[in-house]
Amino acid sequence: MDKKAMRQELLAKRKALTEVQRREYEEAILRQLTAMPEVQEAKVLLLYLDFRGEVSSEGMIRWGIAQGKTVCAPVTVVDERRLIPVRIEAAGEYDVGAYGIREPKMREDRVVGVEAIDAVILPGVGFDRKGGRLGYGGGYYDRFLPRLRPDANKIAVAYEVQVIEAVPMEEHDTILDALVTETGVWRRD
Repeated sequence: MDKKAMRQELLAKRKALTEVQRREYEEAILRQLTAMPEVQEAKVLLLYLDFRGEVSSEGMIRWGIAQGKTVCAPVTVVDERRLIPVRIEAAGEYDVGAYGIREPKMREDRVVGVEAIDAVILPGVGFDRKGGRLGYGGGYYDRFLPRLRPDANKIAVAYEVQVIEAVPMEEHDTILDALVTETGVWRRD
């Protein structure tokens, strides 16, 4: 199956989840994610603002802010195919950015240096338990992730229906360190 067909199938499975299932799964994902030592110890977290049925990020954002962490999310620069980490001061203070995705309000004094990020919590379309991630095809995270410090943790969150046997990987794809679903936490050896 090619990546386009794989994306369509996985997005359909994610969309088919009921609201009750989503809430239940998101609570389990948040509980497991926030218990991870690498998340507990992170001072600077880059999160995403959920879009089109992704695992809700609001609980993660609220938790991070309540813990006194620097919580940021990406602002998309479409013409450069680039992500800029921007600090979130309070949950809900967002603008609508590229592709209709919510973004933090862009202010130069809120830009966070990539080198400061301790952990990135990533969304995506599909994942495997070998660290593979299938994104939406824009390549934004493919360009961003290699810029992180080598010790920065790359953690995906997803519903179990998004996990497949093997994501087709290319040379430029970054291997993730961990995957959290409602059924548990997988870590790369």
